[in-house]
Amino acid sequence: MALLRAARLRIVLAAALVWLTGSAASHARQQPATAGPGANEANVKAVFLFNFAKYVAWPPLATGERSPGEVRICVTARDSFFALLQSAVQGEDVDGRALVAVALDGLDAARTCQILYVGHADSLDGRAWLSAVRGRQVLTVADGPLNDDTVIAFVRENNRVRFDINRAAGNRRGLNISSKLLRLARQVRDS
Repeated sequence: MALLRAARLRIVLAAALVWLTGSAASHARQQPATAGPGANEANVKAVFLFNFAKYVAWPPLATGERSPGEVRICVTARDSFFALLQSAVQGEDVDGRALVAVALDGLDAARTCQILYVGHADSLDGRAWLSAVRGRQVLTVADGPLNDDTVIAFVRENNRVRFDINRAAGNRRGLNISSKLLRLARQVRDS
């Protein structure tokens, strides 16, 4: 238990450094030799998802839509990324609401998420997941360029993980994205 907590703390501290400097490259130099570049990028993305929850406000929920006592950060597969996300959010909360990592088992379950990370939005699976939550109050996050269904897109720039925000897509979903998060984005799209 203590080892798991120490590992989680290292991930959070390293990601905080990346958050402040915006440099995945400097983050990678501080990691043990056993962690490959893909692991670094996945760590950074997991912590970004955790931080996005702090800077987005969702409208009041319809009865039975999802639990008001938690913020559900969902991924589309139970894999190594899910394990990293689970570790990053374990025991954490936003405004008194517990953060919960969820590996989805079907498209219908995506509607219970506050944040949905789909990986590659332009893949057939990615488009299906995004379509499942179209018009819902779900912050959609994906890899690659922004599209009409993606509110936040992870991009790589100069060996760094950055993100773009589609504020228009967020507005259509009733999401209020903090100006602090908008200032950290590489670019903000308003149409």
